[in-house]
Amino acid sequence: MAALSGTTFHIIGGGISGLACAWILKNKHPEIRSVIYEASDCLGGRAYSYFDKTFAKTLDNSLHVIVGANKFMSQFVKKEEWCRYCRFFDIETGKVDGKIYPNRDLVLKSICNTPSSDVATPIKRNIMRSLFPFSSSRRKVWFSRGNLSQRIINILSGYADEIYINHKLRKISSQFGFAAQLDFGARQVDISSHDKVIIALDNLNCSKILPIIPLEHNQIINIIYQTSQTIFLPQGSSFIGVRGGSFDWLFSYDDLLSAVISNYSPSGENLSQLAMKIWGEIDKIRGVNSAFMPPFKAICVKNATIKQDEATNSRRPDNALSKYPNVFIAGDWSMKDYPCCMETSVLSAKRAIDTALKINL
Repeated sequence: MAALSGTTFHIIGGGISGLACAWILKNKHPEIRSVIYEASDCLGGRAYSYFDKTFAKTLDNSLHVIVGANKFMSQFVKKEEWCRYCRFFDIETGKVDGKIYPNRDLVLKSICNTPSSDVATPIKRNIMRSLFPFSSSRRKVWFSRGNLSQRIINILSGYADEIYINHKLRKISSQFGFAAQLDFGARQVDISSHDKVIIALDNLNCSKILPIIPLEHNQIINIIYQTSQTIFLPQGSSFIGVRGGSFDWLFSYDDLLSAVISNYSPSGENLSQLAMKIWGEIDKIRGVNSAFMPPFKAICVKNATIKQDEATNSRRPDNALSKYPNVFIAGDWSMKDYPCCMETSVLSAKRAIDTALKINL
């Protein structure tokens, strides 16, 4: 491994994939230097926390879930923080049950941000085998409560040797077929003959740098209500799946209720009308009749994940290689046959690192 001494991995993107690359390198190849370049002013990509002035609270840019089967991500959850029981509420009948299999379409839609009937068969297979097996010990759930940065992002960022924010990669200059320079506009970074580059960006931003196919994406929206006190859901649950409603999941923590809609498609109603409709359904779940709807805000993630149907899945990369022998691709979207989630982001980072280390330039 002495030959790796002096090697630098330039990691483009400070989301879960890019941060996981730094974690893998520091733990398995500490002699390699890792440098992360992030386009925005904060790390985390689609998984970070920020202070919201309206609610005067720290919120996540989108609510995230970790399940017990997520081998890497589960290390960030303490034993006492797991929710072991999942409940489902049927809007039409008002009944509550805790059975996963009858609610598999709702679960699959939420994992893949794609209607369950459209999800590619290989993705379903991998979900069942590794990411969401039907065993209670591995099906336990943790969800973010405005603590994504504190709990995950800040810890992972500590494994990078250097981090530069507000560094958006504009283009890669090449020489003799190899990537030779990274152009960040006000700054150019030369790539030595021993260095490697990992592009850990989402699909759309990656397609602006490398000749890859821009894929179709689906949205997710969170409607967050601030209540005067903690709201208790049926059977003491802190989260509940919803069948036949305007939203898919309801999460309760502190003085907030977060209603999540996967595969969100805007309709004719505005967000206030949508929030009012959802609040009426929340009343039904709670068995109350509220006099008014509490303050709310909508967090819409327009390009939350790629569409995970057969056609889109077939266009995802088969490996971590790019047009340049010293540039490699990471990101949950790049892992064909896997759902887009934080755990898959880590798998893509591992694949990119392993591929890069096998190639001698």
